[in-house]
Amino acid sequence: MDKIFAPSLLRALVSRNVLVSVLALVVVVGVAIYESYGLILGQFADESAILADVAQNEIGDQADLAQRAASLFASIPTTRDLTEARDRDALTNFLLPLKARIGVDDIVVADNDGKIIGFAQEQTSDTLQPELVTLAQAQVQQSWVLFDEPQGLVIRAIHVIFNADQDPIGMMEVGNVLGSPFLKNIKTRSDADLALIWNGQVRASTVDFGANATFPSVNEVDAQPNDVLIQNITANGRNYYGIFRVVRSQRQNPGLLAVLVPTAGVEQAQRTLIGVLVLLGLALVGVVTLLAYRTARQITVPLGNLAAAAQRIEAGDLAARVQQVSAHEIGTLERAFDTMAASLYERERAQREYLDEVRAVNEVADAVVGVTDAERIFARSLDRMVSLLNADGGAIVIREDPPGAPPGSGGRLNAPATLGIAPETAVTLAMRVLVRSEADADRIRLSAVSAGDLRFVAHVPLSARGRTIGLLSAYFHDQRELTDTQARALRTIARLVSVANENADLVGELRVNNLQLERANRLKSEFLASVSHELRTPMNAIIGYTKLMLDGLDGEMTAQQQTDLFRVAQAADNLLGLINGLLDLAKIEAGKMELNVEEVNINDVTDEALELVRPHADEKGLQVRALIPLGLPNVWADRARVRQVLANMLANAVKFTERGTVSVAATAAEGWVTVSVSDTGVGISPEAQAYVFDEFRQADSSTTRRYGGTGLGLAISKRLVTLHGGRIWVDSEVGRGSSFHFTLPIRVRAGGEAALVARTGATR
Repeated sequence: MDKIFAPSLLRALVSRNVLVSVLALVVVVGVAIYESYGLILGQFADESAILADVAQNEIGDQADLAQRAASLFASIPTTRDLTEARDRDALTNFLLPLKARIGVDDIVVADNDGKIIGFAQEQTSDTLQPELVTLAQAQVQQSWVLFDEPQGLVIRAIHVIFNADQDPIGMMEVGNVLGSPFLKNIKTRSDADLALIWNGQVRASTVDFGANATFPSVNEVDAQPNDVLIQNITANGRNYYGIFRVVRSQRQNPGLLAVLVPTAGVEQAQRTLIGVLVLLGLALVGVVTLLAYRTARQITVPLGNLAAAAQRIEAGDLAARVQQVSAHEIGTLERAFDTMAASLYERERAQREYLDEVRAVNEVADAVVGVTDAERIFARSLDRMVSLLNADGGAIVIREDPPGAPPGSGGRLNAPATLGIAPETAVTLAMRVLVRSEADADRIRLSAVSAGDLRFVAHVPLSARGRTIGLLSAYFHDQRELTDTQARALRTIARLVSVANENADLVGELRVNNLQLERANRLKSEFLASVSHELRTPMNAIIGYTKLMLDGLDGEMTAQQQTDLFRVAQAADNLLGLINGLLDLAKIEAGKMELNVEEVNINDVTDEALELVRPHADEKGLQVRALIPLGLPNVWADRARVRQVLANMLANAVKFTERGTVSVAATAAEGWVTVSVSDTGVGISPEAQAYVFDEFRQADSSTTRRYGGTGLGLAISKRLVTLHGGRIWVDSEVGRGSSFHFTLPIRVRAGGEAALVARTGATR
């Protein structure tokens, strides 16, 4: 990539610069062409306008010439004499030399009525134009009129001929034809073509425009400012740039003077200019390309070096550098790159050392985590430490204080783990450091030793519970300094070993305590089961004999005796219930409780449980009711145990409710039936709800004193519901009553009845 980077970037920079330059040149050339076209067109327009002015002036000059000639000829005495004599031949002979000498096209002499009496050329009429006669009779001394005649446009000037008494005796007419020769004489000064247009027809022109040429009308031109119209036209297959002007004369319709410049000349001039501009643009592109290449080289070469160095760093060579070779911003970039690379190198080195430290510490942690044997902890930790420090030996020395003695009271030193050094030697060398009961925590002691081929040692204390319990030592063949990373790792390993050793001691103590607790709990359960079983037999006998006596089978008794025996029977029943509860609890804790699972109708079981508590409820004036829908699905459960759970909950509800209602409700959803027992009693505080299902616990001591009870009913109910795979909970508010809920499965899950019986710890 480093070989491709610079050329590709060079090409990109050069291409981009050239492209930008070309686009700029295209815009400039386009604007120049547009402006030049306007300039060229303007130049031709100016030339055409000048030519139009010249033609206009020439027409005026021809009119002036005709007027001066008419005035001159009319004032010649010979003209007066011959006019008075009415001698046609003499006049003709006299006028012919004048026509040739002056350079006019037509000379005519007429009487006062306009009848021709002499001329210098052939005439097609015997009288003058009426307009001229009218002008002469109106005593207009000098006037001219432009006539559209068959031979073309003719300027005719009229002048009155007077006799010696200044009486008019005739008229002198002088005419000049504005034909093609006249226009061609003007065209010799320009490349433009000229035309005189009257009544929509070309009357004189320097070139044949053809019969299909279309020119603007006089009205169109007359509507323009200064009576001038500039318009492009096509005539005889050629395109022209035309300037049209109105030519006016007395007593005649105006006509048009057209100056027409072929656009081919304009286009040729434009093509020539475009060629020059294109050549100039190509030359500029070449210059720009050369400059762009040199500029890009100044950028890409340093960037290529930077890219190569960056790739070396990416490949892992963090020592790669670029030397500053540029004096501009890239030089700043090169310096920044070298600084960044040096910083990255140092950071990588520090990170590598840190990772080595973390790796070693993790290895020690992995070696001791989960290990509760102190000797194995010491052996594994020592092996990792020696490997990390590249040491030649190591030892862990532990101080064992006598039982009950204060720390540092002269306990025995022991070396449970050593590598490359004898345990006795390690103990001897460590004794100097552990002379005092407390050593400075985390302080590494470096000292020279002489133990075989070992010459140097690094000690770090092992501390636990604020006291020094031993020493972790690394031995070397020669003297050396520990790096910061090695020192941190050594301290960390010492702390890990200390914590792991303390944890091992605690685990040992905990194991002993657990064994003792398990034995005590087992003995308790066995005692409860045995005592309860032994108590139930005589208690049944007491209850039986008491009922026999109450029934009068042993003879008549006084009223007081009957009252006393009734109280004995009640106390015996309560005691028997307590014994049965203890037996159930013992069976459940021993895992010997079995469920006789069958399909159970909740309505039937609820009615049975309600009958058990209804007498007590009636005594307190409470309303007891069941709110269970008839279509509720049956559940798979132990009928007797479900009745026991309901009876416990209903008995508690009746016991703790002074007035109001006790109700049982049930709903089915998602394969479970939820049974709820609600009351309007004293309620349970949020704190007591956390332990209300614990053994031998009630809401508070005042409740126990007032209502009695052992606190086993809800605990046994929870165990029984859990055995069915359901769950049990309470919602309550002090002073507003309580609602106890539990769930039972609608049908047996996979594994049938056996699975339900075995699922003693599963809850919904």
